[in-house]
Amino acid sequence: MAFQTDKSGNQEHNPSLFDLCNLTNMFVMLNSRRYPEIDYDGNNFTKQKFSRVYGDAVAFRTKFYRQEELVSSPNIQPSDFKELFPIFVFDVSKQSEKLKNSVTDIQIKAQFSANVPTNTEAFAVVISDKSLIFRSDGQKMRVEY
Repeated sequence: MAFQTDKSGNQEHNPSLFDLCNLTNMFVMLNSRRYPEIDYDGNNFTKQKFSRVYGDAVAFRTKFYRQEELVSSPNIQPSDFKELFPIFVFDVSKQSEKLKNSVTDIQIKAQFSANVPTNTEAFAVVISDKSLIFRSDGQKMRVEY
């Protein structure tokens, strides 16, 4: 999950870079189960407290491709992650069988320390082995398997 402010259709801004938008915490709800179960304790990018978020993002390639960390490392330094690629990665692969075999309501909840700037878009990539149906009422996006 990542955010971009004023980059869509704007040639003056690099659309491959993301913005933090004063984000302090984010989590995913699958039905009533929360991922991660606890907040990113002390997550504060301005005070250089983002090691858990950075670690989750860097570990994604290792887990997804099942390769050694040395081979699958994305080579993104913490300073680059903070300034250019603040991306939240949620591993929800460890679920109960009940969730795996039923319709799952997915919600992404974010907390910010200030108002989100105008023209900010949220981007999410869902990697799943099931077919997904996206439904929106204009305010919320719901995903069904």
